[in-house]
Amino acid sequence: MPSTTKPRVFVETVGGVTVASFADAELTADHVIEEVSDQLNNLAENLVVSNVLLNFREVKFMSSSMLAILLKFSRKVNAAQGKVKLCCIAPSLKEIFKIMRFDRIFEIYDQESTALDSF
Repeated sequence: MPSTTKPRVFVETVGGVTVASFADAELTADHVIEEVSDQLNNLAENLVVSNVLLNFREVKFMSSSMLAILLKFSRKVNAAQGKVKLCCIAPSLKEIFKIMRFDRIFEIYDQESTALDSF
C-alpha cells in the first residue's frame, strides 16, 4: 500500500551541504509535526552529507513541540559528526528562537547563500 504521507521536508544537496526546506507555512498541527519528525529522522539516519541547513523560508507559524524536534534532529546529526544550521527564519519566529535561546544552540542566517558559505 503506498504511503499517504505528504512531503513536509524537501531535501537537496547544494555545494556539499544537505539543504532541507520545510514545505508548510504552519508547523502547528500534531499530524504535520509528526510527519516532519518522521521525515527529519529518516534524513538523519540516511545522511550522506553530514552538514545540514534547515531552511524555514515557507514557515510562518511553529509550535513549541517543533522546537523539540529540531533539538533531537540536531543531536542525531551532531552524533554523526555533522553540523546543523538554520536560515530564512521569519522575524516573529526568530524572536521566539532568541527567547528560547536557540540562537545559542544553532547558527542562524538570514539568507540561504550566506548559510551555505558558512560551512
